[in-house]
Amino acid sequence: MKLRRYNISKQTVEFRRPNFGKAITDNLATISVDPDVLDMASETQPLLELIRPMAKFHLVTKVEIPKLARRGKLIEYGWGVIRSLVMMNVMQHPGMNPVSRNRQSNLTDLKKEIAEYARERGYICGFTKIDRRFIAEGDDRLFPYDTALVLGMEMDRELLDEVPSPGKRLFDFEIYVRSGRLVFDVARFIRSRGYRCFVRAPFDGGVKYPPHAVMAGLGELGANGVVITREFGPRVRWCMISINADIELDEPVNLNMADFCDDCRLCIRACPGGAIPEERFWWRGVNKRKINDSRCYPFFIKYEGCGLCLKVCPIHRFGYDACMEWYMKDGIVLGKRA
Repeated sequence: MKLRRYNISKQTVEFRRPNFGKAITDNLATISVDPDVLDMASETQPLLELIRPMAKFHLVTKVEIPKLARRGKLIEYGWGVIRSLVMMNVMQHPGMNPVSRNRQSNLTDLKKEIAEYARERGYICGFTKIDRRFIAEGDDRLFPYDTALVLGMEMDRELLDEVPSPGKRLFDFEIYVRSGRLVFDVARFIRSRGYRCFVRAPFDGGVKYPPHAVMAGLGELGANGVVITREFGPRVRWCMISINADIELDEPVNLNMADFCDDCRLCIRACPGGAIPEERFWWRGVNKRKINDSRCYPFFIKYEGCGLCLKVCPIHRFGYDACMEWYMKDGIVLGKRA
């Protein structure tokens, strides 16, 4: 349900679609959730597309365009993002995307085929149900089908290590352009198997990716607010595809990141704005370290993307397996001085 109680000219109550992902979020073993508070927050104050300090027009015209122009990347990066936006917002009308009449009726085989195709294009992927509490502005049209294919692509670790003084290439925009192109290939493959689908691009804020990546078993929420994956640590950018098929879901995983982050805290120490809190607290019905956007954003501007909290993460620097081997054996956090 979505309440419009603050709109004087239209004080209405809109009933939303059934939320099949709610049960997955509410029962995650790695995060404490108060379902009643989360439900109420999503009804009375839906999440915004962008964090509160960001205004889209100012962000694009005063921050992103000058940043890309200084690097001579305005055409490469700018057109890459614009192309994905046009594909997502204009070209996804069902009449423009024919679906094969030769439908793959075996959903187990369909899942394997989609996953294999996505991995060949550089994605890690998992299937879950959309949790409609994490759709911006409560606009269910942004994700028309309930099955969610969550796709993650690795960022270049050498480019990430350049922050806070990035060079000509940018660790995030490289993936925005590449993944923003390849995700539509995955969508075309799904349609070739006889199913409708709808893409949300990697830089889109309409659907919140981190909770769905956790729900799809691709990682666990880290202290720095991003999803830590077994394969690539925190250096992943996400996108999602809404699929009109009841595909078997993947189970959430426990990577022991909660305990590890509590003992590590390197991202908390490295954040120049002090935007990452020392301890978890309840925010919108979820107990976590909520990033202070007002403290983060100035350094996002100053460092043209920042990313220090990702750079110092031991899982990024040494890999998940090595970090956990030392941590589980002797309680040692690799890269942290005693």
